[in-house]
Amino acid sequence: GKHLLRVLARRKVGLLQKYHTMACVRDVFFESREFFSAALKQLVEWLEFYRFHGIEHFFVYTFRGTEDAVKELLMPYLRQGLATRIHFDDYPSDKIHRQHQVVQDCLYRAKSHTTWLLPSVDVDEYFHLKSGHFFPDGVVPQDYLKTAWDAIVKWKGKRLEEVRSVSFRSFRFARAPSDSLEISSAWREAKLPRSHNHPEKLANGKFACNVHVVHSLWFHFATACENATEDIMLPETLGVGNHYRVDWQSGHKYGDHFGHDDPKASTFDDLLTSEVPLLEQAIQRRFGEKPQTLLKRLSAEHPPVHLHQSIAADDDDDADEFTSE
Repeated sequence: GKHLLRVLARRKVGLLQKYHTMACVRDVFFESREFFSAALKQLVEWLEFYRFHGIEHFFVYTFRGTEDAVKELLMPYLRQGLATRIHFDDYPSDKIHRQHQVVQDCLYRAKSHTTWLLPSVDVDEYFHLKSGHFFPDGVVPQDYLKTAWDAIVKWKGKRLEEVRSVSFRSFRFARAPSDSLEISSAWREAKLPRSHNHPEKLANGKFACNVHVVHSLWFHFATACENATEDIMLPETLGVGNHYRVDWQSGHKYGDHFGHDDPKASTFDDLLTSEVPLLEQAIQRRFGEKPQTLLKRLSAEHPPVHLHQSIAADDDDDADEFTSE
């Protein structure tokens, strides 16, 4: 028969447990454009924020040529059983192909271990609840990324098996300086972004999916699922994402504009800034380094440029899963 692929697996037996909510982290070096720079800095901040708010385990993806830069940062999470690294021994030059490969692989790895999965939330996107009325006491719990999805399903009067996903949209926020957490930026665009191809519509959001009824994913929605299931789209008054990135249409690079200096970030929104001290403490405990020093150092490290051009073509798609070194 035809040789399709070679799989090399190394795992720590018993590491993966039963969780309620997990998250996937696609390759942080997926491109070298300046508006998505300082990816290592953002990875650390993002992992700590999502861990603090209830994500129980992460599947973090690397591709050939990117693993050396990220392995050191991941080791504290791997050693503590908070993350699993999945490594593909190729580097598809097409970004869409890589992203699709990640979300599909992550979905099927998660099916035996969780109910809810955040498959495609990027390291510059921070989901948070703006209202606690999903919960009996009206208060948003600290671990809302673990508990909110069931509460939202119940709030809509649905059963779990009737809901394939809970979706949300995001406001674009100005980036923070290189030695500061992204959530310290309190300036955003006034309106939700529009679709590039269909400006009469809002841009697609991101989502948490119910892995028990979903069979295939795209970055913004489930593409195959059980019949008679629905997506719940949260209004931005209840739950929303903060998307910290440079306006890609402006031509500016990371470092040109911060906070209120970002021309389009004209609305003040400091809902997440109160969490800065908590995340800084978590980062210092995890890495034993002053957060400002660590973040600035990581901001200076850049993705490999034209990585796919420097790697010989390989007919094999070798997958290697790392849970511990």
